[in-house]
Amino acid sequence: MKTSPIAATAVLVLFAATSVWAARADRTRPTHVPLSSTQHGEVVIPVFIEGQGPYRFILDTGSSHSAISETLATALGAAPVAKAPVATAVGSILSAVVRLQEVEVGSAQVESLLATALPRDAADWLGDGINGVLGQDFLSQFDYTLDYRSLRLSWNDSGQTEKGVRLALEPSHGRFLVHLPQDDRCHCAMRLVPDSGASGVVLFTGTEADQLPIDTIGAPMRVSSLAGTRTARRVTVRKLIVGSATLLDVPAVTVVLPEGTTQDGAGLLPLSLFARVSFNHHDGYMTVQPR
Repeated sequence: MKTSPIAATAVLVLFAATSVWAARADRTRPTHVPLSSTQHGEVVIPVFIEGQGPYRFILDTGSSHSAISETLATALGAAPVAKAPVATAVGSILSAVVRLQEVEVGSAQVESLLATALPRDAADWLGDGINGVLGQDFLSQFDYTLDYRSLRLSWNDSGQTEKGVRLALEPSHGRFLVHLPQDDRCHCAMRLVPDSGASGVVLFTGTEADQLPIDTIGAPMRVSSLAGTRTARRVTVRKLIVGSATLLDVPAVTVVLPEGTTQDGAGLLPLSLFARVSFNHHDGYMTVQPR
């Protein structure tokens, strides 16, 4: 059982095979897709695979690659083509990789997408009725907006610039980081993963996150992910500066990473903190609108 706002999904690293995909927009399909959420706050969207579905997938901007339950992969006849490690915030597991010939979410389509096939135990960890994860190997091919108030995903093909706080996207191992300078009291700059798969702020100990002004609000606890459990502590971040916006008294957890773990950035920035989030991958930035 999950006990903290750790990112629910897998962050996949180096595949032993190469994706051969083509991304395109189908104007005969809707550009708007309804959003729902799990009990832990992850964004869930309807996904069609090879014309079948819809299947419920977590949309995870913090995952470099997509994943599918082994059960659904078998039902679709998707044969394994390789194996790859699945790295989460607290560890790693090894899983098969399958090729999905066509994946569609509204008007957005990607062909020949490689996805990690999650064994039953790992897939069950994602939540009841969740069939997989849609990661950056799909998402980064498009510009889109997540509207948390209207519960809608919109694929942006009009070139319209969204209003809000603009943050540059820094590519990092198949996903992205945002650079968040803090004030003079902190004398630091946070590099966080903008993560729709995280239900709360996650900070990694031993990084620049240690310099943030935080108040500890609980004893150490154990948190779970696909790869097992690790030590964490509930805290409150007194002030977190996100561009021109300032967030006060933000609930978070600090996580002790396993020794030798290589982790990009200082933690995870949950997109659910904001009313709307727009990704303009073609120009390398995102915009957020505070609640």
